[in-house]
Amino acid sequence: MTSFIDNEWIFIVVTGLVLLGASELGVRTGFRLHVKHDEARKSQLGGVQGAVFGLLGLLLGFTFAMAVARYDARREMVLKEANAIGTTWLRAGLLPGDHPKQVKELLRRYLNVRLEYREYFNDPSKLAKGLRASAAIENAIWTHAETAAKESPTPVVVSFISALNDMIDTDAERIAAGRNHIPHGVWVLVLLVAAFGCYTSAYASGAQGARSNFTSLFLPLLLTIVIGLIFDIDHALQGAIGVSQQPLLELRENISR
Repeated sequence: MTSFIDNEWIFIVVTGLVLLGASELGVRTGFRLHVKHDEARKSQLGGVQGAVFGLLGLLLGFTFAMAVARYDARREMVLKEANAIGTTWLRAGLLPGDHPKQVKELLRRYLNVRLEYREYFNDPSKLAKGLRASAAIENAIWTHAETAAKESPTPVVVSFISALNDMIDTDAERIAAGRNHIPHGVWVLVLLVAAFGCYTSAYASGAQGARSNFTSLFLPLLLTIVIGLIFDIDHALQGAIGVSQQPLLELRENISR
């Protein structure tokens, strides 16, 4: 279940197949009702359809709001991290001795690692490698901060340590934001309600003795597109709607000068 919901394209394909299958099952079951001429049961279909699609609309709206909130949080974290690294870079120039040159070189490497490993956020092995590389560079910079504080315990060095601490904290916050997705249980509920909605809609069509392309084909595909879009927003590192890394790219360009 975890791998199925964590992979965007598999999730979209499975969602489409489930909804199309539910619609086909609904049409065939509805044809049986049409043959029986059970008018009492037919009269109940409208109310059931309205209730199911009302519930589905609430679930989709709720899920979309959750996805957008997480997307905005990830986008804000990119800017926050760029500001934290940039501030640390500037204050590194105030350190005594040879520390400025060495710390700035470490910050260049750190920024490159941050930009590189984000592409592998859904690959556990490569992500772990990137996290280890980031942590190693952070430790190296912190060692310089400790040495500089012993050599020259001034407010300037304290301000650099404060900026470095913010940078390390932002690193952890951004990783947490990237891992914060809509719970799997919510996706399962959305898929079940959507499938039941397609089933009842196609069932009502079959009960009238006619197969409708809208209920058996277009409605499932439309719901698949909507659900897939919400999933894409929630998993911004996999699909077409990604979180822009422009603040970090601009920072790398600036410090390279």
